[in-house]
Amino acid sequence: MGYIEDNLMDDESVVLNTRLHPIVLLVPAMGTSFLAGSLWYYPQMFPNNEDGYIAFAVILLLLVYSSYRLCDRLIVFLTSEFAVTSKRVLGKTGFIRRKSLDIVLAKVEAIRLTQSILARILDYGDIEVTGTGGTEEILSFIPAPLDFRKAIQEQLALLETEINAERNP
Repeated sequence: MGYIEDNLMDDESVVLNTRLHPIVLLVPAMGTSFLAGSLWYYPQMFPNNEDGYIAFAVILLLLVYSSYRLCDRLIVFLTSEFAVTSKRVLGKTGFIRRKSLDIVLAKVEAIRLTQSILARILDYGDIEVTGTGGTEEILSFIPAPLDFRKAIQEQLALLETEINAERNP
């Protein structure tokens, strides 16, 4: 079971469940691939260069750092989950360094969606959920952000209908 299922309240159901968009892996994967190719191709570029050890060491160190970043992003990608439930907006990122989000729908004041041109093409975006008291939580790299925002808005409308029905029997 995942974080979302483990933290559901009584009579709460998951409306929409999602993870991070794979775009979070793109830059570290490209950097690692480029540096690995450079490291492999380096001896053919400078076959008789005895002073090339510094350049080789720099490429190797950059490759190690880039590989670390790729592993870090892969762990975040695999361990992140976000959901809209019938009562809350939930989210969790990270494995060892965990960051969690839990906003009760009744406390949500505004939802803001931000997408760049690339994000619109690849269908991901950042959703900022503003709660009462001015608390702002940003969910970054959410796939199909329009669907996520729509699910929150639908649950807010259902909640408002239930509250109005209780007030006016």
